[in-house]
Formats: sequence, structure tokens, C-alpha cells
Amino acid sequence: MRRIQALGNLYEEDLTMSIEQRPFVFSCDAHVAEPNDLFSVKMPPHLQDHAPVFVEEDVGNGKIRRLWKIGDRVVMRFLADFPTHKTGKTDAEFQLQSGESVVDTKRRGARDLSLRAADMERDGVDAELLFPSSGLLVAAIQDREAQRVASEVWNDWVWDYTEPMRDRLIPAAIIPSHDFDDALAECKRTAEKGFAAFCVYEGLNNYNDPRWDAIFAFAGEMGIPLVFHTGFGEIDVRPLKGPGGALYNYVRLMNDGVDIVTQLVAGGVLDRNPKAHILFAEHSAGWLWSLAERMDEAYICHSNSVDPKLSRMPSQIVRDQVHCSLQNDVRSSIAARSGVGLRALLFATDYPHSEGTFPFTNKVIQRIQEENPDLTPEELVEVLGGNAVKLFPRANLQPAFEAKTREFLSVMSN
Repeated sequence: MRRIQALGNLYEEDLTMSIEQRPFVFSCDAHVAEPNDLFSVKMPPHLQDHAPVFVEEDVGNGKIRRLWKIGDRVVMRFLADFPTHKTGKTDAEFQLQSGESVVDTKRRGARDLSLRAADMERDGVDAELLFPSSGLLVAAIQDREAQRVASEVWNDWVWDYTEPMRDRLIPAAIIPSHDFDDALAECKRTAEKGFAAFCVYEGLNNYNDPRWDAIFAFAGEMGIPLVFHTGFGEIDVRPLKGPGGALYNYVRLMNDGVDIVTQLVAGGVLDRNPKAHILFAEHSAGWLWSLAERMDEAYICHSNSVDPKLSRMPSQIVRDQVHCSLQNDVRSSIAARSGVGLRALLFATDYPHSEGTFPFTNKVIQRIQEENPDLTPEELVEVLGGNAVKLFPRANLQPAFEAKTREFLSVMSN
């Protein structure tokens, strides 16, 4: 209860921090809100039945339920006034906030680039890895051609949309992952456009399949990480109904990361493609150390059954090639650096989602420092931005990172 109350108290705290005090912050999980009619407008007539469509329904008592549908299937539903639990405001009040509010929590930059730049500056964020919002529903499209075309639609739209802020906004290309040929083709197409990240599906339960090798080999040669974003893929995001469902369903999302890492390591895909790197966004990070040790135990104790044999221990493969974003999980994630190395850890804000850190990112960074007193300023710099800058070399953020790091470390040393 104390932690919940403490988080609530943040809404009335002064969040100002001078530019000189901020390290370079690269959020490895952020979202852009694409137009609601993007797919219905851009997809060809013969595929319209497979386009994600937004609708609103009156459920009585003045309540509105918002739905995303593909054909007759409801693929996502949520009630209006969702921010109330965190901000105490209805949707209408949330949208009417002004700078004179006690703490303005409105995410103005979800659909407006100029306002996004202002939100990033206010929150002390220098760069963001961008994922879709409704575009995450592309994985729910069951028709192969429609899924491929919808992926192309979103990738082309986000590439053009972010062009004015390409030095700060790094879009991840969504990859149609149900078919290996389609996936590799879209990786090659988007790499040619200049994308710095590939976002592939979760929940496929086939990550030990050697057919992934061509995709991982290409990504490794291009220096483009493969990213898994929670809930994007064949994932039931609400598997538990009834008491405890809301808590369980969100927390268990890290289990998808456990499954994917274990399959990619055990099946040899990562071992055969040592240049490839994978990142898990919004899965937390503290579990990675425990998983690495558990895989080592199984690899040794059941070696007579293990196939294929690996050239490196599972924990070393994790240390070399697996990365996770951390958010509010500041203690367990930072502690994991002892087992999986510092470069496995990348910071994220999950802007503009309500479970994200905006506009309190500075407070989260302070918590990282206060709750991990053995973390050096140099290590903090790497977690908040340096590791991401190195992981996404095609984003070309190294000069900006180095300049701001010099300023930050100079201030810290005085």
C-alpha cells in the first residue's frame, strides 16, 4: 500500500530538472497513435474485411465501450474513462487539462509531432523507439495477404510520419511473422528504407524452427535488432477472467519473454546467428538472470537429452545477445546486471500509456539511483541511453549521446 500511495503522491511533486542534470535518455518502448482509419483507408478493396476498424458502443448507464474489430471479430475492447484510476479524470477532463493543472498528465504528443517533442523535453527523453498502437492488431489478421499488406501500410505510414523527427523518433518496422518468406521479405524492404528495428510476433511457439535462421542472419548482418513487444502476436492478453484477472494478465506478459528466449537458445537459432540481437519491450527485466541460470542447469543436468548442442552455455548466449527494457522495476532489473551484464538493460517510458512513466520519468530515474546505491554514474548513463544507442546503430544517435554524456558526467563529478 505504501508504494501505491507513494506513486500517487508523485502527482503533486515538482518534477523540474535542469538540462545539465539529465543524462541522455533513450526510451526503448514508446508508441505513436496512428489514424483510426489508417487500415480501412489504405488497404485495397478486396482486403477491407481484414482491416482493423474502430467502433464505439453504448453499453448503458452513460458508459461507452470502445472496440477494435476485424470483420465480425472483436480483437480489443476497453471502457471509456480509462485514465480515471491513475489521474482521477474522465476522458473529457483528461483532454481539457491545461498547463495550470496541479500536474498536467495529458499525453499531447501521441498524435502530434510538435507536441510530442515538447512532451519529450518536459520528461527528459532524448529519443524513443516507436511501436504501433492500433497497428499492434495487425498480428490478429488471419489472412496471409492482408497481414502482409497491413504491415506494409503501417511501416510506410510511420516512416513518412516520423521523418521530421527522425533524429529522435526511431520507428520499429512490424514484420508479418506467420510466414517466414513474408517476414524476410518485409525485413529486407524496410531495411532498405532505413529502419533500425524489426518488431516480430510473440506467442508463435516455433522459435526453435531453423527457418528463423535466414531472418536472424539478415538482421545480424544489417545490425538491426529483432524486438518483441508485449502483446504483439498470437497472445491472449486476457487469459484469466474473474477475480485477480487484471493483475495476473498484465504480470504474466513477462512469461512470453521467458518462452521466446528459451526456445531461441535451446533450438540454437541465437547460437548459430551470433550477430543477431533481440530486445524485449514491456516484459520487465529482472527475470532474465534467473532464466539464464535455469537454462544452464538444464543444459548440464540433462546433457544426455539436449539437442542441438550449443557452442556457448545458455547464459553466455543470453549475455551476448538478449536485452530487456526496464521501467518501474528498478531494483530487480538493475540487480540482474550481475548475472547477465549491464548491456542487457535498456530504459523505457512506454509513452503515452497509463502504465508508463510520463510525466514522472525524472522521478523514476531518481529511484534507480536511490534504490541502487552501488550503481555508478557511468553505469546509469549506459542503462538510460548508451546501451540502446549501441544496440540500434542505424539510428545514428552516438554523437548526441556522447555530447550529452560528457555534460552529465562533468556535472556529476563536481
